[in-house]
Amino acid sequence: MSGETVFYRCVNCGECCERLLIDRQGVRKGLPLLPHEKEMFRESQIKPGIGIGENTGDSGFRIISYQMTENVCPHRRLGGCIVWASRPTVCRAYPFMPTITQGGLVIKQYDLLCRALSGLTERAHEEPVRFEPRSVAREMEAAEELSKVTLRAVESLDGAWFYDLKSDGWVPFRSLLGET
Repeated sequence: MSGETVFYRCVNCGECCERLLIDRQGVRKGLPLLPHEKEMFRESQIKPGIGIGENTGDSGFRIISYQMTENVCPHRRLGGCIVWASRPTVCRAYPFMPTITQGGLVIKQYDLLCRALSGLTERAHEEPVRFEPRSVAREMEAAEELSKVTLRAVESLDGAWFYDLKSDGWVPFRSLLGET
């Protein structure tokens, strides 16, 4: 790739709408949603995501994000997304996602399973992919918005919680970082 800059453009394939539940670090995670975005889905399709507070049952406990419980987005139809213009922040950010490193830093990684990036998969191990900034400006802006929620949890680590869809209960956010 040697200094090559990549232009990113969504090909609207919809594959990113189909593998939304992931099992990682011993928990099941769904598509993350900001609080105002939960209204886009039926109540049965939404669970809490990240909460902040001493204990999950305390009156001061606040949910700062939600997550969808479905593996396939209910807004996906043949031909694409039916809510494209007002899609959730995580969808606008794709293929970028905030990821927490082992040192507790929040970085933005990209998903090489994205069909628009699939040609880069073989070369990605050689050197990092460099994106043409204008081609990913909107996606990076949305990823930054998501990163703020993740950062808030990392900064409040002693009082941060994650809702595990597998156990249907809260776990300390710290456990997602390999800490107990």
